[in-house]
Amino acid sequence: MTRLILEASATPATWVFSRQGEILSSGKLSGTVAANLIPSLEKEFPNPPRPDQILVGVGPGSFSGIRSAIASAEGFAAVWHCPVLPIRSTGSLAWQFPKATLLGVFSDARRGDIFATFYAGGKLERPTAVHPASELPLLLSRCSLAVTPDGLPGVGQTATPNAATLAAYLHAHGLEPGLPLEPIHLRPALKPA
Repeated sequence: MTRLILEASATPATWVFSRQGEILSSGKLSGTVAANLIPSLEKEFPNPPRPDQILVGVGPGSFSGIRSAIASAEGFAAVWHCPVLPIRSTGSLAWQFPKATLLGVFSDARRGDIFATFYAGGKLERPTAVHPASELPLLLSRCSLAVTPDGLPGVGQTATPNAATLAAYLHAHGLEPGLPLEPIHLRPALKPA
């Protein structure tokens, strides 16, 4: 199985071409995915094979980055005639810290809330949920290790999702059933006043 994996929930956005879990080529993107993916692919991997799947990290993270990655993936998929599938970006962090008994991945959900995702021994334990920021100390007390991709105050360790570790997580654990191909947002938009 040949896959193109895009991870744009954090900066810099990254991509990987993998086959059967082996990295064939990878790169980082400066700026938007849409404007920089083709030049980066051409530079790092001039003759990429047609992927069987394109996977996009759906966060939580940069809403704009994820939307841009999904749109770019859908454009490539139309040319390559392959499906575009979602993968939870926090799986990248779970792969980076597989020995954590209970890994908590926390990020700023804005408006006084946080996103929290939990992994036990590298596997998804509790999917991403929104919590009031006031609950962070209680949530941290339950974790053997806590990380944040965006420097969330109170979480001591920072780690960034990337396509290479996301590819490794995917190869080991497969796709998550029922995960939609849209940014993990989890709450309705604010209504105008």
